[in-house]
Amino acid sequence: MQIKCSHCTKMFAENRDAALAGLFAIHNEGQNHYDALCPHCQKAVRVSDERMNETYPNWEAEYEEMMKRAAEFEKKQASLKEQAAANKGKPKKEKKKRKRKR
Repeated sequence: MQIKCSHCTKMFAENRDAALAGLFAIHNEGQNHYDALCPHCQKAVRVSDERMNETYPNWEAEYEEMMKRAAEFEKKQASLKEQAAANKGKPKKEKKKRKRKR
């Protein structure tokens, strides 16, 4: 989603996942707008809920898909942490072969 900052008048793109999370917050908390942070001047830019709904008309399904991807990612992270904990023991030292001239 392309947004023009009202403070510095520069264009920037809002991340899809962040916009979906903002729509979820608007829907659940009864807000009228979403505050997107401008990466250039670091100020909040108001984006109305009507514009967000126009950009993402079926946002509920997309939000559920995003949450499924997040849950899968968390499972992968947990399995990687378990593997790292299992391999955390001291590594076995290899014996050096002696090179003797006979």
